[in-house]
Order: sequence, then C-alpha cells, then structure tokens
Amino acid sequence: MDIGPLRDFIRVVDAGSLSRAAVGAGVSQPAMSQRMAQLEKEVGRRLLERGPRGVEPTAAGLELYRGAQQIVRQVDRLGESLGGGTRDLRGSVSVGLPATVAAGLVPELVPLVRERHPGVRLELFESMSGYIQELLGRGRLDLAVLFRDDDRERPGEVALYEEELFWVSAAAADPSLEPAHPRDLAGRPLVAPGERSNLRDLVERSFAAAGVVPNVVADVESLAAMVRIAQRGEASAVLPRSAASAYAGPPLAFRPLEPAVRRTVAACVAPEFYEPRLAVLAVRDAVVDAVHRMADRGDWAGITPVRR
Repeated sequence: MDIGPLRDFIRVVDAGSLSRAAVGAGVSQPAMSQRMAQLEKEVGRRLLERGPRGVEPTAAGLELYRGAQQIVRQVDRLGESLGGGTRDLRGSVSVGLPATVAAGLVPELVPLVRERHPGVRLELFESMSGYIQELLGRGRLDLAVLFRDDDRERPGEVALYEEELFWVSAAAADPSLEPAHPRDLAGRPLVAPGERSNLRDLVERSFAAAGVVPNVVADVESLAAMVRIAQRGEASAVLPRSAASAYAGPPLAFRPLEPAVRRTVAACVAPEFYEPRLAVLAVRDAVVDAVHRMADRGDWAGITPVRR
C-alpha cells in the first residue's frame, strides 16, 4: 500500500473533517473524499463514519489509524537517517502544551527551532494537561509537555523544571501572602480546570489530605479566564506563579499552600508506540534549552530548572 493514503487518512482523523483535511493537504474536498473511498476499498472495511458534524473513525478505522501512525513515523525516521545529520532535518513535529506552559515557552521555542532546524515545521497544540496526555497516548502527538509529581525521569521523558502552586486571589480582596492551609480555604470559592487536569488532581489531593473538599464553583478550562476571575475577586484559583503573573490587569496575591504543593514539568515522547524521529528529538532538545535560557535570563518567574 502506498504510504500517501495513510498520511491522508491520519490527516482526516486528526482534523475530524474531510474539508479541513483537504485544505491541509492542498487538495479539493471531493478529491480527499475520493481518496478515502479508495482506501476503504483497498482495505475492504469501512473506516470512517460520516455525519453532519464531520467524520469519526470506525473501530477498524481506529485500528488502522494507530498502525498508520507508527508506519508513517518509521518511514519519516528512515528518511531522516538516510538524509544525513541534524542539519538536514525536515518535516513536521506536533507538540502538545498545557495552557500554563504554552504562554511562557512558545515565544522562545519557535525562533530557536527555526534557527537550528529551518526545515522543521512546528505544529503546536495548546490544551489542558489531561487532554494533552490523552493525545500523546493515542499517538496523535510527537512530543508533549506534561506534569509529574516528582522529577524522576521515565522512559521517553526529560524533566524540564519544577514549580510551586499558589492560592491566587485578587490583591484588593485578599492581600495576604502568608501560607494557606486547605482547612482555612475549604469554604472559599475556587475555579479550577476539569477532572482530567493534573492541576485539578493536585488541588483535590491536597485538600483531601487535610480532610476537606475544595469549594469548586466552576470548572474552567481556560487559563486566561481563571486569571481574570481571580483578578476580579469573584473566586480564587490555584496556579503556578509562572502562569498567573504573566497577565496584565489588577494585581494578584500569591499565597503558598501549606504543606507546599510542587510539580515537575517534563518533555515526553511515547516510545511504546514508535521510536522518536530525529526531528522530534531535536525539538525536545530545543524545548530543554529554551527553558534553561529563559530561566538563566530571569524571564520565566517561578520555575526552577532541573539541571542535567
């Protein structure tokens, strides 16, 4: 089977739409639809369920999608190996970034990758950490920045930095900077990401250890929205200083939680699915260097780089 249709199929599943996939491939929507029909004919199975809101892979389609991810990446990796050293790296690298990381990292990462590897095209995806983890586990991302409870490096991971979480409130409403125990915060309104978020998990575990339940008044999947709500004094949020301090507007007060809640941020690939391409490893190295450069300049407040 030609690898081209597999690339198209991956593009369709990722986009969830034949028309969006066609735009990404630079072809017409009827042409992309015909390609998918031909692929289904070759496989002998229905691969896509078409509906008014787009397309979804069938069970057979999902199986093909997972296998196609590995085949395409292996072919790309072989091409890179035959093409020479890292100076000649080419291709796209998809990177997933949690919202609390993206704002600080992306402005440094993009020019660094362009400088080092002009043939590499970054595809950056920002979302909450739980969804990023899910996409990496499905093989839909080449690289992801994820949160860990310790700085132990697991297979395919490189620890980047550590950060502490704070109880963040409008300074006008709560100017205290003293450490705050969950028992004293249990009744206060809090906004937090949904249950798939690492941040939400850490908050709930911290409060549970004190025998109380956080008063989460709204699940908010937007970092900017959480900060704005805290600035207006309508509720508090639990956030790292590195994320919340970057927003303009009314000042915020940062109270450390007691006992302290810290997490490690790591750059991760998924080696259980495929061996990372050279371009992916090169981008991971750039992520590490971008973090250290910003920390050394004092441009990323609130993080402590993990020195290798």
